[in-house]
Amino acid sequence: MAVMKDSIEKALCHLFPSGWLNDQAEKTGVIKRNRKVNPIALFWTLVLGIGYGEHRSIASLRRAYEEATGMTLASSSFYDRFTPKLVEFLKRACQRALDQVVCEGENFKGLLADFKDLLVSDATILRLHDGLENLYPACRTNHTKAACKLHLVYSVLGVSEQRVQLTGERKKESQVCIIKDWVKNCLLLFDLGYFKYALFDRTDTLDGFFTSRLKTTCDGKIVTVYQGSETGLIGEKLQYVLLFIRRGILDVEVEVTYPKRKYKGKRSRVKKTFRVIGIKNPLTNTYHLYVTNISPEVLSPQAIARIYSIRWLIELVFKQLKSFYHLEDFPSQNPNIVHALIYSAILTMIVSQTIEQVLRKGAESEKDPSDNETHKDVFPLLRLAAVVNTYCAQLLKAVLRCAGLKPTPQSLTDLIRKEARDPNRRRPTLPEQLQLIALAAA
Repeated sequence: MAVMKDSIEKALCHLFPSGWLNDQAEKTGVIKRNRKVNPIALFWTLVLGIGYGEHRSIASLRRAYEEATGMTLASSSFYDRFTPKLVEFLKRACQRALDQVVCEGENFKGLLADFKDLLVSDATILRLHDGLENLYPACRTNHTKAACKLHLVYSVLGVSEQRVQLTGERKKESQVCIIKDWVKNCLLLFDLGYFKYALFDRTDTLDGFFTSRLKTTCDGKIVTVYQGSETGLIGEKLQYVLLFIRRGILDVEVEVTYPKRKYKGKRSRVKKTFRVIGIKNPLTNTYHLYVTNISPEVLSPQAIARIYSIRWLIELVFKQLKSFYHLEDFPSQNPNIVHALIYSAILTMIVSQTIEQVLRKGAESEKDPSDNETHKDVFPLLRLAAVVNTYCAQLLKAVLRCAGLKPTPQSLTDLIRKEARDPNRRRPTLPEQLQLIALAAA
């Protein structure tokens, strides 16, 4: 069965129905009176207007809106739409998309067969206009005065809760990550920035699983040795053992103590045991250390190290956002514009995930049942992002048509004349300037 030529447009309109967009625009107060600026067209322009111009700007987005709808807008009319209400509208759309993008019917096989989903948590720093230093003070003010941090919980299968949160750069990752019931039977891969025993303990208490790199400051007491017969290691401190052992793999249970939050002015301490794994690097003769709550019966040390390497997926997501979806193009010191562009870039990323799902399902449906080949069509994140960036103008128009918006016929000459005309009409033209210089010299 061939893929319908408009299946991508239909999938995107299903992800964000026009009725839902209009309803949320009314509830948030983005559009009070539906005149020239249509909320549906405005939303899709912010999401798919990524390829207009080398950098994302309000002017390039306005031109994208005009080209897609055939409506001309004054610069101030479009600029004034970037308000806290628009930011709230985009935040709601972002959360809806994170809740809706689900790969139905997919399950892990092999090493990950025991887990419902694999979640990767990380954060990236976004440099902002210096004028925002009071709102988002940077940590390294010698080269950047203003910066914020984008926190992302990314679901590999899309069947678990995904989260996006924006904070100041000085906010610690471990203070942002909140573990709830959704973690049950899921495997979380944490960056060192999330290293916190209380976070690991809560994940374990809620029947979730985690793996993280181990901080060098961890010096817990070894209580169990899973591999080898060196019972003399039991009772020793981890850092002391690392000084003299020669084995290629270290697999032990370590007891650590951490303080709980204060309650009625008192702070108690908690003892907890975690599995610690060390894989020796033969080149540096040092250990790559991991901490986890996955038992040896479920995953071997080598398997845990291989699975943790999957964290590079979220690095690709951040590269996709920054390199193709202009996540770091913030030409304004207006916080509403900055917030709107950040959430628009995230929505563009989610839209590309939806497109990938459509392409993958289409490729599977087109496959000849008699073909015994096991290979599948693959659509890499960065390659797909580059293609979406290239065809965003056609995609924007196609989505608007699918949403029931017909563009108003407009003269291309009039559109180019409007955009190319100098807004500073009182300023003398170049020939007039040369004539003035010549007269002055005479």
